[in-house]
Amino acid sequence: MPEEKLYFFNSLPSLYESLKKAGRGEEGKKIVEHFLMNSFNDDLGEKVERFLKTGIGFIPADMEYFRLYVELIQLYTNGLFYSTIVLSGVLCERICYDILTRHNLAVNSNPLSEKQISCLYEMNIVYLFKLLREWGLIKEETKREMFKINEKRNTYVHPKETNLDAKKDSLEMIQRITNILKEEFEVKVKPTGVVTF
Repeated sequence: MPEEKLYFFNSLPSLYESLKKAGRGEEGKKIVEHFLMNSFNDDLGEKVERFLKTGIGFIPADMEYFRLYVELIQLYTNGLFYSTIVLSGVLCERICYDILTRHNLAVNSNPLSEKQISCLYEMNIVYLFKLLREWGLIKEETKREMFKINEKRNTYVHPKETNLDAKKDSLEMIQRITNILKEEFEVKVKPTGVVTF
């Protein structure tokens, strides 16, 4: 008897195309819309709980890392744990680059050009963490968090272990990213309404 295999087939786009050819495209879109709403709402309570775990204070939204941060929260909220872990590693790297670009770096009082700074982007990420700390551009706690994020990301990208818990690990990654953003970027708002950076 042949061995049973599981296959994935995303039939809704095909169904939509068939309905569209038959002049019933709007009906096809409604079917897809209904499917997506139901699949999103299936675990809405869990999504709410996950979203509530991602709180952070005021952070600048005009830097490159912010776009990835918003996407990271969406991934985690939607239960895409593996992707959350991988994007955390990418975001950590992006944060390093944003830290480099927000400082006026100089060697012997000569400011580094954008091209010279971009050369630092080619550096091994672990060495970049160390360099940022040695230059006093990040706090020691930030460096530790960055090392742990990179380590966990590598565990998933280059899997050798089989008993990984992506749900637990993704929450840990969100918490580590939050710690970095609080340490390095969070804007402090005093009760008097005064904002300090």
